[in-house]
Amino acid sequence: MRAKFTILMLVAIFFASCGPKISGKDEQSFKASKAKMEEKLDKAAKEKLEKALRVIMVKAMKGKFNMPDDAMYKGKSFDEISMAMVDGKTFSGVVSYAEDFLKEDRDKSIEDNNKEIDSLTIEKAKFIKQNEKLNGLKLTDLSITREESFGKMSLYLNFTFVNHMDAEILRYMIGMDIVSKKDGKLINSILSGNNTGFDDKIKDDEKGVMPGEEISMKEYMGNIDANTDFFKNAKYPITDFSKLDFIVNVFPALIITRQEKMVRTKGFESIDKKIKYLKTDLKQLKETKGTLDELELTK
Repeated sequence: MRAKFTILMLVAIFFASCGPKISGKDEQSFKASKAKMEEKLDKAAKEKLEKALRVIMVKAMKGKFNMPDDAMYKGKSFDEISMAMVDGKTFSGVVSYAEDFLKEDRDKSIEDNNKEIDSLTIEKAKFIKQNEKLNGLKLTDLSITREESFGKMSLYLNFTFVNHMDAEILRYMIGMDIVSKKDGKLINSILSGNNTGFDDKIKDDEKGVMPGEEISMKEYMGNIDANTDFFKNAKYPITDFSKLDFIVNVFPALIITRQEKMVRTKGFESIDKKIKYLKTDLKQLKETKGTLDELELTK
């Protein structure tokens, strides 16, 4: 029984190696040899051959894109490259060649996804650490006042930060975001500080905010109506913000010391979204066997 099985295997290998072969000499030879090969194939095998040839075309395109100066690709069309790839191959040879590429491409995509996930994770951790460091400039006082300015009543945000960092703060920008409680939309976003935004170069004799010292500021709150009944009748300064219909976020957005420049990253939604997409793609790739049967032949 074992001998019979071995003989059948040898016969299969013989016919696979000695069957009709594709010629990649030129387009006419390719079409003629392909037609001759298809005469020996049933419908399913013909579809598999077509899938294999399309995959090999993709391999040719990727190769030319990634290595345009390589002798195999330089100065050649995609058709010429793909025909050279299949030249002299039998049906099984073409299929194996295509599936080898599918597996290699899958493995490369898995490797690339893992590297990008690692890179994004490291980047996110770096941003989180920097934000935590920025929080060394701590908010200690926050209030709202209502004052007359240019003949009308306006609202002002008053706040104080204390430098709890182990460094002198030479330049800083404070961010103020006012967000609607109703729909979460941003009403106003303000940046204010002593950084010009044009030159981060620190002068040797420049003085800043030493550890333990305060930064106090008063900023116009923008288009918040100061003439509503609530703000007309409120007791100032307002320190309890719970009854307001908006949320006020005040934070150090940028700090420059003699050692470094730190810029706050507000959110990580885009990084998290990218990591989630890559992990989903990675799961699908790992479930892929790299065979032509997994592909759908489209017209």
